[in-house]
Amino acid sequence: MKKTILTTLLVIAAITVNAQFLFRINGGGLQKPSYILGSVHTMPGAILDSIPEYLKAEEACQQLYVEMNLNSQQQMDEVKNAGQQATTLPDGKTIFDVLTHEQLDALNYRFKETFEVDLTDSTMKSSWNYQPFVFPSSFTMVFTLKEMVKHPELGMAGRPIDGVCITRAQERGMTIGQLDQIQSQDSLQKMRDTWMENIDVQVDSLMSFLEHFDERKQQAIDEVLSVVSVGKYWKSGDYDSFSTDSSWLSQLEKSPALFKQRNEKWMPKITSAMQQTPTLFVFGAGHLIGKDGIVNKLREAGYQVEQIKTN
Repeated sequence: MKKTILTTLLVIAAITVNAQFLFRINGGGLQKPSYILGSVHTMPGAILDSIPEYLKAEEACQQLYVEMNLNSQQQMDEVKNAGQQATTLPDGKTIFDVLTHEQLDALNYRFKETFEVDLTDSTMKSSWNYQPFVFPSSFTMVFTLKEMVKHPELGMAGRPIDGVCITRAQERGMTIGQLDQIQSQDSLQKMRDTWMENIDVQVDSLMSFLEHFDERKQQAIDEVLSVVSVGKYWKSGDYDSFSTDSSWLSQLEKSPALFKQRNEKWMPKITSAMQQTPTLFVFGAGHLIGKDGIVNKLREAGYQVEQIKTN
């Protein structure tokens, strides 16, 4: 019995100490190394205490860079305001001014099915001043959340790992930096104007989404399952398998704005921060892999990047 318990504890320990996509960055003129933790955003932050290599990296660094400081209320308010400015219709207009009666019926049928709310209700009608492209995103978000709840290993009940990294850094007095930047008001206005010029394209896209509703729902579910698979790679520290996973590599190619273009914008910030002081970077693991991934970009820039593993 004691032997069985000991074996079980050793297996658990082996899982936790390797639960990481943690990288050390040297060379390129750096006096001291910096580090990257490729995260799975839904992973519970409590797991960090079981990764001694992360704790050492955290201790060795003086600043933390994340995608966005989720712990800053001011920052989140700015994100919310920016989102509203970019996604709403001009003053006084609602989705009912954009769609035909037939299109509204098709939208409301799926809306009631998904949200259990009648879009044409008088209290709702005046508030839906969003552009058509917002509706597919809203449906997809609901599909995603419902599927995520089915997978407790994603850590939906605990604080996400990125937020916990920020809290820990704040408690240690580390400087907090951001890789992403909220767009200026002028840029947001231009974005909304551009989208409004293509309102017919948005409507066509929404109708296509509704026409292939079940298929799009399954796509959202499949994407959650792909995150579950990344979580398995992450927990075993199997970065090699993750970095060659064809399903994830295809997602990178399909979403250049989400990965490639952001990586290009991040690189100057990453290299500048490392030259200033030892820095810990925490961002989604998907940004690490592929020819346009941060790991490859750093190596091309002359840095040595190696995954930290535990035997």
